[in-house]
Amino acid sequence: MRRHSPKWVVERVPGVLRESRDFVSGIVLNLGLIIGVVVFRWSLVEIALIYLIEVAIINLLFFSVALFTPQPVADLDGDAWDTEPTPLQPIGLLPPVYWRNLKFVAGKTVGSGVFIGAVLLPVASRAGLASNPPLSLGLAIAGIVLFQLTRIWRYFVTDRSYQDKSPADAMEFAFTPVIELYLIFMYVIAPVTLALAGIAFTTDVNLDAWPVLLLYLIPIGAIRAWIGCLDPQTDDLEISFS
Repeated sequence: MRRHSPKWVVERVPGVLRESRDFVSGIVLNLGLIIGVVVFRWSLVEIALIYLIEVAIINLLFFSVALFTPQPVADLDGDAWDTEPTPLQPIGLLPPVYWRNLKFVAGKTVGSGVFIGAVLLPVASRAGLASNPPLSLGLAIAGIVLFQLTRIWRYFVTDRSYQDKSPADAMEFAFTPVIELYLIFMYVIAPVTLALAGIAFTTDVNLDAWPVLLLYLIPIGAIRAWIGCLDPQTDDLEISFS
């Protein structure tokens, strides 16, 4: 077996970690959910709430980023996309936004916002967070925001790369959780719930116990880590807005 020198390890490991940091970050975020279940005794409702809040944060951040991208959306026709965009710069410290982007993003934001709000509000109400939200939930939200901001920095801010992108590039990141949610429902929630329902008929099992919740969280973490390592701007994951 070939042995590598410490110098080789020092030189190669940072590069490998940079290439796989979204994968690692996905694992870390899901590990945070597992810690929340085991240590803070989060319920299934609270886990669902955190996930929905994450989707809302992703939509808010990347919809906002889409406003600053000057390139046209591929495969969209119309004078707005065939001519130079009209810049608007209401805040001098920020790059200009573009009127055509505002109209494009608004059309996608309404449907997404209505859907997320319709699902998020009842879950938040059932979790009973209006009176006394736990500190652990705040820490989870802060971690989500920080992680998504690092993605924005890497994909859109570094070297002003947003100037070479279209609003669709940013919105692909916003809609990736929809694909993730579909995979989680089809390959985790549905089969695990059916299996647990069958077990509950024959044995006295507490379905809210944390070992049971881990049956959901571990495969969900695998899916999220895999989705996280895919780049929506490549053929790894393609979302069309045409």
